[in-house]
Amino acid sequence: MTENTDILLVTPPLVQPNTAYPATAYLQGYLADRGLRARQMDLSIELLAAVFSSDFLIEAFAGFTGSDDPAIERTYRLRKSYIGTVDAVLRFLQGYDPTLANLICSADFLPQGSRFEAIEDLDAAYGNMGLVDCAKYLATLYLEDIADFLRVAVSPHFGLARYAEQIALSLPDFTPLQAELSRPANLIERRMLDLLATEIEAVHPRFIGFSVPFPGNLLAALRCAQFVKERYPAIKIILGGGYPSTELRALTDPAIFDFVDYITLDDGELPLEQLTRGEEPVRTFQRIEKKVVYSGGEDRHTPFREAGCPDFSGLPLSNYFSLVDSSNPMQRLWGDGRWNKMALAHGCYWAKCAFCDTSLDYICRFEALDAVTAVDFMERIMTQTGQSGFHFVDEAAPPKLLKEIALEILRRGLRVSWWGNIRFEAAFTADVCLLLAASGCIAVSGGVETASDRLLEKMNKGVTIEQLTLVLRNFYYAGILTHTYLMYGFPTQTLQETVDALEVVRLLFQADLIGSAFWHRYAMTIHSPSGEHPEAFGVRVKKKNLHPFANNEIHFAEDRLYNVAAAGEALRRATASYMRGQGIQKPVHQWFEGKAPQTTHEATLVTDRLIQPDGSRIYDDRARLIWIGHPPHRTAEGLEWIGNAKEKALKFKEFEVDFLMELLPLAADLSHPLRFSEVKSLYAQHTDEAFVVFYHSKKWDILRSFGLLQI
Repeated sequence: MTENTDILLVTPPLVQPNTAYPATAYLQGYLADRGLRARQMDLSIELLAAVFSSDFLIEAFAGFTGSDDPAIERTYRLRKSYIGTVDAVLRFLQGYDPTLANLICSADFLPQGSRFEAIEDLDAAYGNMGLVDCAKYLATLYLEDIADFLRVAVSPHFGLARYAEQIALSLPDFTPLQAELSRPANLIERRMLDLLATEIEAVHPRFIGFSVPFPGNLLAALRCAQFVKERYPAIKIILGGGYPSTELRALTDPAIFDFVDYITLDDGELPLEQLTRGEEPVRTFQRIEKKVVYSGGEDRHTPFREAGCPDFSGLPLSNYFSLVDSSNPMQRLWGDGRWNKMALAHGCYWAKCAFCDTSLDYICRFEALDAVTAVDFMERIMTQTGQSGFHFVDEAAPPKLLKEIALEILRRGLRVSWWGNIRFEAAFTADVCLLLAASGCIAVSGGVETASDRLLEKMNKGVTIEQLTLVLRNFYYAGILTHTYLMYGFPTQTLQETVDALEVVRLLFQADLIGSAFWHRYAMTIHSPSGEHPEAFGVRVKKKNLHPFANNEIHFAEDRLYNVAAAGEALRRATASYMRGQGIQKPVHQWFEGKAPQTTHEATLVTDRLIQPDGSRIYDDRARLIWIGHPPHRTAEGLEWIGNAKEKALKFKEFEVDFLMELLPLAADLSHPLRFSEVKSLYAQHTDEAFVVFYHSKKWDILRSFGLLQI
């Protein structure tokens, strides 16, 4: 049975295979709410599921003509083993056959290529994590070996989470893409086009919208568009998403319109609605009489709340599979597990960082959901997907909103897990972090950037090393994993500051305050404050003229007295070692090649800050008190608590027991805020003693550990 669809929304290959990228889900939900017939297709995961199959490998091996690389030749010689195991391995990674872990971890089940040479001590890395985790790691290496073979035998563009990314990076004109599209489709692309054709024949769309979030999706999207133009010329093709919204804002090269009809910028809800209804385009490029014409309308946006709840229905949820390439529990979150991806807010509430695209709509226009709506959406998504884990994909989730969402989750009694990106704000006090953990928060990630107070101030990050340390301490004590994004090569950064930055990172790892970290080299973009005013950052721009196709990164020059690329390699080597629990005592300057200065930081830089008081222990009449623990039991000497994992009996004076037995039910009612001014008044009804004496007592700290939180 076929149906007529207004628009088919497609995620083109390739993105991470463990969970659905949410762009089409948001668009489908919005368009359907407005009476349009929208369908979505995750062509990325469907292609990966097709490629990692015995049928496809039989064809790929049959077409192999040889290689000078011994590793590739080894894979070919083991082709019978790969063909015989690939279907079972993929099912295991999809979660259908966990008992296969026993075979995967045996010595002879999986054919082993060059990727397995990276294994140093499997027992040390995974011995404490269980058989299934070890098997996922080995299965990931196995798929990477197959991907290495396919890059030689079928297409050099293939990767597990990107396709032809290098071609689409910093493209001044369309010529390289045009040249690639003039070549015949390879075996992987032909399988991709077959899958797309099957969907088109099933739903008969008037429009197809390709969401292109990254450079590693662009070529595949255009190959699909080329196919649709040839096979289904009546279908109109729309290209949108993060890549065009960032890179193609100054587009003048009309060549891409041989493949697509429209290119939309920023949020796609309103542009797609206008186009599918045949109304005046908004924020849309098209070719008219051989010229690129832009419709404008930057001031017209769908309010974020009206964009609605993402709708994941129609996606092949059973096809998603996990990849585990690290034993680090924080690193694993990005590739392991079917997380429901969802945004709590549009844009960034800070939007001031000098390196960030603060002039673009996806950063500068901040709008947030309220907590009730956000948790309503979470419940709807759980019904759609059957999964209770959430990855909040915000640029930086606002602390106040996270706090309110945590309260709403607890008020409803939901059992969820969640993680997302934040700024390391002072608002994340110890008690707020405990609240987030109680609501299901398992991890956060955030930018430490250059780990230098001078440079953090210069880039207007709004964070200091001292503040960062205190916030990381609070997350650590709450049992929440942390990942830090790090940056090197920022304008005016010296080698000394680079060495000192590594020392900060080393000390944070040594204190167990961060679980993982990643360094990237600073890139100046035309949409950032540093790109708009490079002279203010002490650099010289090499070329200011806009390219006819893509424009994003700006090449600049400055007087450097050291090799930035070599310094970056040293930073990455050291941090990779720290994440394995190795090299933590090695002086940081020894990671750098050649002559490098020793750090100027004291060894106590981090530990000295850990003893500083936290905001949760500063009395404030306006602060809210909540109780998220179990009800206490009154005893002859005081109160007794029995929790899920611990129990405690405390001695209290009789009036203190009376006070707490009256206080805790009030604080447990999360629907009605209880302020400390009210708590102080209640305390006065039981004694003439000053409440602050009890507040600063050891007893109060013990109560906090059982769920009495100041937020």
